[in-house]
Amino acid sequence: MEKYPFIPVAKSIQEKKGQTSLRNAHIVAVDAELKPIIPILEEEFALLIGSGLERQDEEIVKIELIIDGTLREEQMKLTIGRHIVVQGGSYSAVAGGTVLLLQLATDAGEVPNCIIEDEPDLPYRGLMLDLARHWHSIDCVKKAIELCRFYRLSHLQLHLSDDQSFTFPLTCFPNIATPGRHYTRQLLDELVEFAHQRGIELVPEIDLPGHSEILNRSEPELFTSGIGGEHENAICLGNAAVYEAVEQIMSELCEVFKYSRHIHLGCDETKMSIFEQCPTCRERMKELEVTSAEGLLRSFIVRAAEMVERNGRKPIVWEGFSPEPGIEIPKDITVVAWESYYHSADELAAAGYPLINASWQPLYVTPNAGWSPEHIYGWNVRRWEHWWEKSKAHLSPIQLDKSANVIGAQFCSWENEEENVLDLLRLRVPTMVERIWNEERKIRWEQFSERLDRLDIKAMRLVEGIIRD
Repeated sequence: MEKYPFIPVAKSIQEKKGQTSLRNAHIVAVDAELKPIIPILEEEFALLIGSGLERQDEEIVKIELIIDGTLREEQMKLTIGRHIVVQGGSYSAVAGGTVLLLQLATDAGEVPNCIIEDEPDLPYRGLMLDLARHWHSIDCVKKAIELCRFYRLSHLQLHLSDDQSFTFPLTCFPNIATPGRHYTRQLLDELVEFAHQRGIELVPEIDLPGHSEILNRSEPELFTSGIGGEHENAICLGNAAVYEAVEQIMSELCEVFKYSRHIHLGCDETKMSIFEQCPTCRERMKELEVTSAEGLLRSFIVRAAEMVERNGRKPIVWEGFSPEPGIEIPKDITVVAWESYYHSADELAAAGYPLINASWQPLYVTPNAGWSPEHIYGWNVRRWEHWWEKSKAHLSPIQLDKSANVIGAQFCSWENEEENVLDLLRLRVPTMVERIWNEERKIRWEQFSERLDRLDIKAMRLVEGIIRD
């Protein structure tokens, strides 16, 4: 059995003689900021090792958790010997370092003495859950967070709104949230703390200006400027009151997701003909001196990004605006490039945007489509593929070089029902993370696959044990 079965594969392992038992571990947070990790790690140890395995004749092993200001934000060092020290450049790095103990531990609670130093090649290692098309309970989202923790993902995007439902509870518009399919503030507050304590950043998304049928049906006088169904599923971008409403929505989103450094604005798949048919939108296009609805969309993206920035957050959008000239979208807006249809990954990179790779193939899973872990392992973080003939990446995948500002990648679960989500993600997500953490493959697929099967048993024991139905 492999001695160091890490996923992701560690950058540096220095072997030492002997092994250390975790059965009598005493965890100490040298930095008070790290105290929330202690009960989490204690519960995880109990689930993996067993709470009744303590040996009175064994020496207590101290595990020290330390934020080390000399390390980079995601850099960590784990030293296992007579005592154990987990050092990291940030809370999340230390949290990730504790996961190495979970991955190393035998069923009897033994870990090999060693020094491990590790750091990801890229900072954004994401998963997205579609919470709007099919309801996902808070417990389901917590299970996804624990999965993210075990494989050292950094971000979990929550797709909170779409044409099917609006799951975020608004105080400014209390009638918008879909009855029976929205979260309460109390549940969201609990979820926010749960993720933060595990070192995972939540990225909330209210998808605008398209995918907004719920807004239009709930408040038609406002969001459709009174024309109702003719505005289909896109909010009116000509009405000044709509922008005031969007700012209120974004402020509440930022208030609830208080630790989130990024806010996702959506901005994909917007049907331009809706704006062209709306008198209020056409009037606004004249004021902006733009010749097409694309200019109106660009204006919205700029203004919505400013709203997010006023709340001290960084904006993210889906690939959805075209490369045609016009109103300039600032280059500090991160773009999730997924389809290479609206604006291909190579064009976005050449324009200077920071990119998150969410290439539909192989990083999407839906009820009808998904790619194998082996396929994902053969992909790389600077490659875009697509099965759709209209995508630029269809016949000839787009491969970017190291000069492109690719900050990571994201796996996306779309339209899946809650009971299927975990089985669809459990092997695919860790495989993707490996290819982000280590841009160059470190081990053969056959060896990686063996690690995946071994760690999946532990991951599921933790996920199902910590979040008991």
